Amino acid sequence: MENKELSNVVANMELFKKENTQILRKNINNEISSYRKSLPIETISDDLEFQIENEVSNKLSEFNNGIDLKPTALYYSLKSEVELNENISEKELTYSAYDFLEKTTRSKFLKKILKELKRETKK
Repeated sequence: MENKELSNVVANMELFKKENTQILRKNINNEISSYRKSLPIETISDDLEFQIENEVSNKLSEFNNGIDLKPTALYYSLKSEVELNENISEKELTYSAYDFLEKTTRSKFLKKILKELKRETKK
């Protein structure tokens, strides 16, 4: 049973990364589209389009690889908290998860998001 739970955690983390990468790509594409409207049409060549797409893809790949959520460590951290306190609430466990992730990630962007999520969870 434990391996199934762990594989669910890992799958959810991967889904989180994929969804956020897609959201970022959409937002970037919207910004690029807005910027293009202000440029004369002749300044946008196929080569420039290709370079922009490559750069966006590279940066999104870096972002995705920088999301170091460590799902296995998170799983065991939360599992040990439940073992120590069987009456822990879902809210407390969620806060614990955000705290663990904030402490273990190297991504400044992700740290900011997690810090905000912790504040919202405390309310």
